[in-house]
Amino acid sequence: MAKQTQSYNAEIKQLLDLMIHSLYSHKEIFLRELISNASDAIDKLKFESLTNAKLLPENYQPSIRLEADKEARTLKIIDNGIGMSKDEVVEYIGTIAKSGTKKFAQMNDELKKRPELIGQFGVGFYSAFMVADEVTLHTQKAGEDNGVVWQSNGDGTYTIDEVPRPGGVGTTITLHLKKFADDEEVQDFTDAFVLKSTVKKYSDFISYPILMKGEKDDEVLNTQKALWLKSPSEVTADEYNEFYKHLTHDWNDPLKQIHYKAEGTLEFNALLYMPAKKPWNFNQREMEYGLSLFVKRVFIMSDCKELLPTYLRFVKGLVDSADLSLNVSREILQKDRQLTQIRKNVTNKILSALKEQLKDNREAYESFWTEFGATLKEGIANDSGNREKIQDLILFRSTVSDKWTTLDEYVNRMTANQKEIYFITGDNLNQISKSPYLEKLKQKNYEVLLMVDPVDEWVTQSLTEFKGKKIQSVTSSGLELDTEVEKKQKEEERKSFEERLKPLIENLKNGLKDQVKDVVVSDRLTETPVCLVSDKNDPSAHMQKLMSQMGSDYATSTKRILEINPKHALFDHMVSLSSDEQMKWADILYSQALLTEGSTLPDPVKFSRQIADLMVEVSQKKMNS
Repeated sequence: MAKQTQSYNAEIKQLLDLMIHSLYSHKEIFLRELISNASDAIDKLKFESLTNAKLLPENYQPSIRLEADKEARTLKIIDNGIGMSKDEVVEYIGTIAKSGTKKFAQMNDELKKRPELIGQFGVGFYSAFMVADEVTLHTQKAGEDNGVVWQSNGDGTYTIDEVPRPGGVGTTITLHLKKFADDEEVQDFTDAFVLKSTVKKYSDFISYPILMKGEKDDEVLNTQKALWLKSPSEVTADEYNEFYKHLTHDWNDPLKQIHYKAEGTLEFNALLYMPAKKPWNFNQREMEYGLSLFVKRVFIMSDCKELLPTYLRFVKGLVDSADLSLNVSREILQKDRQLTQIRKNVTNKILSALKEQLKDNREAYESFWTEFGATLKEGIANDSGNREKIQDLILFRSTVSDKWTTLDEYVNRMTANQKEIYFITGDNLNQISKSPYLEKLKQKNYEVLLMVDPVDEWVTQSLTEFKGKKIQSVTSSGLELDTEVEKKQKEEERKSFEERLKPLIENLKNGLKDQVKDVVVSDRLTETPVCLVSDKNDPSAHMQKLMSQMGSDYATSTKRILEINPKHALFDHMVSLSSDEQMKWADILYSQALLTEGSTLPDPVKFSRQIADLMVEVSQKKMNS
């Protein structure tokens, strides 16, 4: 095949421009990324060879080699991993952002702010252009006889040719290093000391030897000992942090690591991490999650979902088992009883570690909760076996203060007469903290949990009580806030209101028969004239809104109950109006109830006109009086 010149797609051009002109000071991360890619290539070859032994050369010794030439100003990164075919080179090197320009725009924006995260987006190869003005890649796929040469100087085009690789299977990346200005503090990456220290800093734990020619023989630059097989007392904080960054391509230090060995009937080693920040694509549909799985130090797969429940998908790390079969496959994994036991053990360990952190380091736990609390709460609905453990870990805002609170802390603060745990759901704290549904609870000094995560609507369907206390929504009908003595004292007053307002209530029912299922006298309102409440077992207004946003028509036709505040001066006036006027006011009151709960009006133009007409009417009456 004759050498071809091709153009990058538009997204690659933007990415290259970002890399070439990046102001990021730690340019040495390019070596971390390229060595990591080389390690992955060896992992893939060893994994493929489990089912096709012919792919491995005779007496195969996996390695990564660095070759520097000071005079030519070049640096080569050489591996004997799985290599790439021509189609794979074009696919992985020449194009990007298969998920669409919108996702690429998001990725590009993140990289502009934090270019050190390049590896997190699966485009670590391009970090080479931070230090090189020309990059040549020569690769040959395992099982193939021909190789591929790819070359680019970052100008928007690349050449590609088919040429056998002298070393056979594997990949050689040659960087023609830039000449930086004197005022740019860039290390000399042809210098042996610089290469040794960079490898030691970022890649000491790579499982395969990283070699460089020494004075007499090849020198191994990394210790290679699998970090997870060491005793935790032998591992420094820096080593834990660098291994986390290698594993995740996250430049932030992790919030916490969990390193342990399970012994007994089932033996395995685990090294798990709690990230400090959400990944850029967290909770997006294409996000992969799970732990890396090793068997007797042999890499089997990354993102093994069978090792983690979905509500712990923020956890990163690996498991190395001595009991699983080396020829394990995804189909076998899904049915493997031992893997189920590993998952159970890992889950318990993570939940125990979170409980310990909540107790011993509240500030760090609250930092974790801000990032991943909504995800952890999914376990309340999805993992009944661990529900009690998870409910001890969840945090809420409340009407008492701006600080986070646990359910246990809430119960300990409950007043003597308070029977239940109260909560309200909504879109944001500012809205629900001022909700009319809270009026009487504030009057009685009852604390209310403020829930604004979308998942809370599903959580509260599964979390119905805690320590014998029922968990009750303040937007549901039948909310009983008074003691038995108080109820008896107010019974006559309630009957009096119902009798006096009976004709008005009937008119409101008739005027709103298409919107509400009933109109009743309220016992929860002290200042607001009306509110809408959900009948028992009916979805809340917030749940209906969320389902509607998800494209479901579930519960959109569910009518609710209109509660009126009999002590509000508005109703003293309304009883004196004609039936037609009461019907007109009914429509306004219904719209007002929707607004105060944060719902959207079905016809805002009509409501605006009604308010304007009412203002004109009041003004005219004042002028005529």
